[in-house]
Amino acid sequence: MVGVVTRTGSAVAVALSGPADAPRFRARLEFGLSGPGLAVQPYHAAAGLDLAAAEQLVGQVARGAERAAAAGLRSVAALLPAGAVTEVAVLVKAVSVPDRLPDVLRSHAWMHAAEGVLYRQAVLAAVQECGWTPRAVDRSSLPASAPVLTALGRVAGRPWRQMEKDAARAAIAVLARPR
Repeated sequence: MVGVVTRTGSAVAVALSGPADAPRFRARLEFGLSGPGLAVQPYHAAAGLDLAAAEQLVGQVARGAERAAAAGLRSVAALLPAGAVTEVAVLVKAVSVPDRLPDVLRSHAWMHAAEGVLYRQAVLAAVQECGWTPRAVDRSSLPASAPVLTALGRVAGRPWRQMEKDAARAAIAVLARPR
């Protein structure tokens, strides 16, 4: 099971195996989600453009993010035994973002929220592109798992930041689901 957490322009993946109550650390990888030469914050970059150019820029970044996510996920899978990855847990959070680009571009907060959505959706789409099952895990449903996270962090070594912990918690949440 691979858990993924995104942030603007990058992602952290943590691979675990075993049961949810005693998962084993297998691998971790941080990878970029921005395509070469593309803006990492596309909505911010689009704010000064005319609508057609803004839509084109955001679309280019979204497609580049999906390609980069697929490459990063394949790199994670390459660290594991063949066939080990069948599902990928992607941490998501409920946000309200306007549907229309001009509305998003009117608010700095909405630009940030839209960029978060863009990168999470790119990873979810990339999981499918790789032939695996995407599992969206809402941040509010993450298990606490403090003792388990401490044990995983000892095995994983540094860095074991909040992003790695949350990626592991997303994977644990999916491992705990009835099959």
